[in-house]
Amino acid sequence: MSNAAATNAAATNAAVTPELVHWFEIPVSDLSKATAFYEAMLDTKLIQHAEDGVAQAMVPNALQTAPCGALFADPTRPPRRGHGTVVYLLARGGVKRTLARAVEAGGKVVKHATPIPPNGTIALVEDPDGNLIGLHDEHA
Repeated sequence: MSNAAATNAAATNAAVTPELVHWFEIPVSDLSKATAFYEAMLDTKLIQHAEDGVAQAMVPNALQTAPCGALFADPTRPPRRGHGTVVYLLARGGVKRTLARAVEAGGKVVKHATPIPPNGTIALVEDPDGNLIGLHDEHA
């Protein structure tokens, strides 16, 4: 699919579904530490929650109207460095600023801000538990 076709398809899908990511889970070893990291990096507050005895910190969607995913501290599903799905999260304030907040909060830059015309900029960061997290800003 060409970039133009992908952009048109994304625009069409966005009109139907405002959030393409339905739900995600990021395994963590220390929920308090992970919550502080993600709140600092994403410049937002996470919602503390427990489900089936598993502590979670839910991540709100971009409109702050509902959760779209969660950090979870489940000893039966521990984090494993370098494994898992990469989820791209909104880089509030731009990718470079979000990367700076991530590093300040204890993360490690894996891939610096990289333009992906015409779809904005992406980067990759490793959180303190070794999860690989993508950052995306649709503006260049």
